[in-house]
Amino acid sequence: MSESTRTVLLVLLVGLFALVGGRFIFGRRGRSTLFRVTSLAYLALGFILGERGWGLLSRGMLGNLEPVVGLALGWTGLLFGLQFELRRLRRYRGRFAWLTLSQSLWTILLLGAAVLLAWDHTGTAGGSRWPAILLLALAGAAGSPVETALAVSASLSVRRKFARLAHYVNSLDSLPPLILFGLTIGYFHSRAGSGMTAALEWLAAALMLGIVLGLLFNSYARHRHSENELTMMIIAFTVFSAGIAAYLSLSSLLIGTVTGVVLANLLPSSERIFRVLAARERPVLIVLLVLVGANWAPIPAGRLAPAAGLLLLILAVQPLAKLSALAFWRRWLGNELEGAGWSAGLALLGQGGMSVALVASYQIHFGAAAEPLAISLALALVVVAEALGAYAARLAVTGGEREEAE
Repeated sequence: MSESTRTVLLVLLVGLFALVGGRFIFGRRGRSTLFRVTSLAYLALGFILGERGWGLLSRGMLGNLEPVVGLALGWTGLLFGLQFELRRLRRYRGRFAWLTLSQSLWTILLLGAAVLLAWDHTGTAGGSRWPAILLLALAGAAGSPVETALAVSASLSVRRKFARLAHYVNSLDSLPPLILFGLTIGYFHSRAGSGMTAALEWLAAALMLGIVLGLLFNSYARHRHSENELTMMIIAFTVFSAGIAAYLSLSSLLIGTVTGVVLANLLPSSERIFRVLAARERPVLIVLLVLVGANWAPIPAGRLAPAAGLLLLILAVQPLAKLSALAFWRRWLGNELEGAGWSAGLALLGQGGMSVALVASYQIHFGAAAEPLAISLALALVVVAEALGAYAARLAVTGGEREEAE
C-alpha cells in the first residue's frame, strides 16, 4: 500500500473515530455526568495507533497529517475568537474583564515560577527547558467553561450571579496564554535569530495575517449561505490560514483567534458561524486528542518519581493561584462573589480544548526539541481537570450543595 493511500485511509479512520465519538460519547443526552475521562480514552487510542503502539500513525504519517492538525487548531482558534464580540461583552461589568486578565496572568506567573524552581530536579536540561516551562504555565492557565456548565446543570441550588461570572472568566481567560504562546513561537522562530525583537515582529505578523483573513472571510460570509455552504467556507478558510501559518512557522491557533475576533465585530451573522463551529467542536477536539496521543512519548521510568512530584506541585499551585486571584477581587466584585466563600476560585479550574490545542501547537512548532515531560504533564492536567473540575466547580457555585438535579 502506498504512503498516500495509507494517509487517506488513516484520515478517514480518525474522522470516523471523531464522528462516532462525538455523537455517541460526548453527545449523550440525559443526566449530567460530573466525572468524565473521555480525554484520557482518546489520548490512549492515539497512543495505541502511534508508532509506540501498533505503528499505524508513525512519525512520518503524523507529518503528513499536520494539515489536519492545522485545521483543528484553526477551528479551535476561530471558535474562541468569535466570543470577543464587543457589543455582547459590554453587557458585563468592566471589572469582569480585568478579573479575567489578571487571574490568567497571575496563574501563568505562579505556575511558571513553581515549574522553573522545580525543573532542574526532573533531570531535564538544555535548550528545550524554557519552551517546556512556558507550555506548562500557559496550558495550566487556559480555562474551559464546560466544567462550570456541568456543575450548574447538575445542581439544584446555584449562585446565579457567581456562575455567570465564572462562565465569563472561563470562556475568555485563554487569551493571555494564546498571545504569550505566539510570542514564544516568535522568540524561537526557525527563520530568524531568537530574541524579543524577532518575537514581537513574528507576533505582529500573526496578528496582521489574522486581521487580513478576517476581512477576507467577512467579504464572502456577509452574503446569505446555507449551513452546509457556511461549513465548507469555514473549512476552506481554516485550511488556507493553517497552510500560511505552517509555511511561515506561525501559530494557526492565534491566527484563527484573531480572524474570529474580526468576524465577531464586523459580520452581523457571526452568531451563525459560531453555532456551526460549536456544533462540530467535539469531533475536532477528538481529532486533536487522537493525534496528540499518537505523537506522545512516555516519560522514562527513571524520571517518573520527579515527574509525579512536579505534577503534584502544579496541582497545588494552580488552585492556589485561582483562589488568591478571586480573593483579591472580592472587594470590587462583592455582589457577584457574595456568599461564594473561600471556594470561589475552584470554579476556575476547568481545562479542555484550548489546553490540548496548546500542546498540539507545541508538538508541531518544536518537533524533536519538544520535551516529553512537559507534554505528559500538560496532558495529565487536562485529564485531572476533566475528571474532577466539575466537582470543584459545583462546590464553588453551590457552596457545597450535594444534591443533584434529576
